[in-house]
Amino acid sequence: MIFLDREKYFSSTPLMKEEWFQSLSKLIGSKYAPNWNNITGDRITEEDYLFVKEYENELHLNRQSHSGEPGPKTIEWIRKHKFNSSYFYEKLKDVSLKENFSEIQPMTREDLQNRITEILPANTDFSRMVVNPTSGTTGKPILAPNHPRAIGCYVPLIEYSLNQHGIKVPHNPNTTSGIQLCHQNETIVYATTHSLAEGALFAKINLKEKEWKNISDIDDFLFESNPVFLSGDPYSFESAMKMGIRFKPKALHSTALELEDNLRTELMRYFQCPIVNFYSLNETGPIAYSCPIDPDWMHILPHDIHIEILNEEGESVDFGEIVITGGRNPFLPLLRYKTGDWGKIKYGKCLCGEPSPKIQLLKGRKPIFFTDTENKRINPVDISRILRKQTNVLRHQFIQTKNDSYQINLSTYLHPQESWVNELQDLFRKLLGENAEILFSFDLPNDGNKIPVFLNEKQT
Repeated sequence: MIFLDREKYFSSTPLMKEEWFQSLSKLIGSKYAPNWNNITGDRITEEDYLFVKEYENELHLNRQSHSGEPGPKTIEWIRKHKFNSSYFYEKLKDVSLKENFSEIQPMTREDLQNRITEILPANTDFSRMVVNPTSGTTGKPILAPNHPRAIGCYVPLIEYSLNQHGIKVPHNPNTTSGIQLCHQNETIVYATTHSLAEGALFAKINLKEKEWKNISDIDDFLFESNPVFLSGDPYSFESAMKMGIRFKPKALHSTALELEDNLRTELMRYFQCPIVNFYSLNETGPIAYSCPIDPDWMHILPHDIHIEILNEEGESVDFGEIVITGGRNPFLPLLRYKTGDWGKIKYGKCLCGEPSPKIQLLKGRKPIFFTDTENKRINPVDISRILRKQTNVLRHQFIQTKNDSYQINLSTYLHPQESWVNELQDLFRKLLGENAEILFSFDLPNDGNKIPVFLNEKQT
């Protein structure tokens, strides 16, 4: 339980005003509120505020059509980083940016995992760095460094995408701009106020019953706080719909996973509002938002990134991997970063009026669900969270068989010790059920052997 610690809230939100704090106190102290377990703020300073407001202005002014070639601002941005990042210097030392941009070797996920100290610009003040590990992904997470002002840019980017769907978010402390829905076994639950929205409120809640005094409090809290939009992934929205949540926001802002057409249609029917699909990665920030008249396509959102579509040979193609250059994160400049997502791109002004190019994800991150021994759904994020804490794990594969047993294949640095295996057993049985039949298989990189370990008394 989080108590209202005035000092912590003011210190985590440097621009906090008394009026904002009183409004936040009312939200946190609601008799319908969930069991808050975290205190957070936007860390936005006056200098950050001015930076983001200038970024917002440029976002609206620079909606010109793009081409497949990097523009002058992108070239200038790359050239600046050539001399303050050893990674950039190595990739660019023999390349003419204007004539041979396509010859630059793309940045990969492995580069972000293993060469981050080379990518970081030299002479950078790290005192305000925020590190947010990726979650819900296969393999070793990326410890993506970020800056409060770059995170602050999410506000105008999200609001732009909502505006294009006819939704405007008021900027005042009496408005709850949004509430993020989660449906996870464990996650942080908090409420905060946004300096960049003049004190408008935001909260993150977990739909799991254990997070509430009464299950009916979820709807009561939503009606009382009255958020303009609800954000979350498709799994959370589907869970809310199946739970019978009665609150109807002005929009659903869907992130993290591919939104299937059938689910989108059903969510629109149930919540009676538009759905804004948002393509964003932890390491890149927001990339695109769904077109208001053709939701199968997504318009490139930021004005400060350059997008390419490349095949496996690194050639520009109509259908291939989405590759990104640019961004506003001072700690993580991206040079032809291979996102791992696949799609195609169209140039030219859209019938909706948006001039920026649009992309269509063809092999996005489709939601995959599992069930526990009581046939209740398990969010894959909960599985990843358990394994992410195990520093010995390089990669993982989770399989639920037709007879409802579970197989977890792990690639590890070291031979699994009994105490470590027992810890995994306890964590997964807590998630899946005490009687779950679990088989762990450990793949050891040093000798290639696979070692099966059974974690159920019936398997000996």
